Amino acid sequence: MRVLVRLGVLLAVLAIWGSADADMYPDRPIRIIVPFPPGGPASTVADVVGPELSERLEQKVMIENRGGADGIVGSEVVAMSPPDGYTLLLATSAHVLHPGTYRSLPFDTEKAFAPISLLLTSQYMLVVNASLPIDSVEELIAYARSHPGKLTYASGGLGGPTHLAFEQFKLTAGISMIHIPYDGGGSALLGVVRGEAQVMLAPILAAIPMVRDGRLRALAVSGRQPDPAAPDLPTIAETLPGFSAVSWFGVLAPAGTPAAVITRLNTEFDRIVRTPETQKRFAAIGGEAVGGPPATLATLIHQEIPRWIRVAKEADIHIE
Repeated sequence: MRVLVRLGVLLAVLAIWGSADADMYPDRPIRIIVPFPPGGPASTVADVVGPELSERLEQKVMIENRGGADGIVGSEVVAMSPPDGYTLLLATSAHVLHPGTYRSLPFDTEKAFAPISLLLTSQYMLVVNASLPIDSVEELIAYARSHPGKLTYASGGLGGPTHLAFEQFKLTAGISMIHIPYDGGGSALLGVVRGEAQVMLAPILAAIPMVRDGRLRALAVSGRQPDPAAPDLPTIAETLPGFSAVSWFGVLAPAGTPAAVITRLNTEFDRIVRTPETQKRFAAIGGEAVGGPPATLATLIHQEIPRWIRVAKEADIHIE
């Protein structure tokens, strides 16, 4: 009985200490780990929200790029960090692809992290080389079926978001195309412009200028609704019901981070993404602000992992 009483007292004391720590949070600088090299879209998103978070929390927020292994290196840094709210991960949609494309990971993609906020989503644009005699998703599918294995599609890299998104398109449409991976989305788009590949599901912001100057032809967008950046384009889902593939950016903390800290961070990120200035800056990189409670990001991750595992398995995509 005495052991149980002492255990109860100890747990109560720890709970009080934990509550006190959460009440004082934050009392020192916060790191946001961007698991990619500087200059990419994840860095841009971090540079938008980081200063705003610093101002609202009245603490310095440092943006730290820790690239490597398609985001895995930086993600591991966060997964292994103390769960105190002082080390956060700027996660991207690549986060939910890894369980399908890598045979092993140094952490559990879902269980090792505590979701905080889904910041924004961004659609892809289905584009083709301007010389290709195709003006719609229906025509692309018909052309691919009548020319099996003849069309090529570009992606920003093996096992990356644009690769998996197009493989999902192929599987949904029941067509065959040859994959040509590039080192980054910009290089892949230029490959389609030059005719080295004929088709791509490209980040919408990067594709729009090349569509406007006639170097590429846009067929559709990849989300469930038309995109404000290209409101006249149909969705792929209008031809292939249920199809959806979007990139997203969100914030995660190490699993075990106190609920009060998660709530505080979520509240501030939600306020940040709802300001007109942030929404304007997100729109400038082709994104739509989302926000919402941590459950919004948790549900997305939970639903996306098995979907991309299935796509990777059916497309036989493996990265050692």
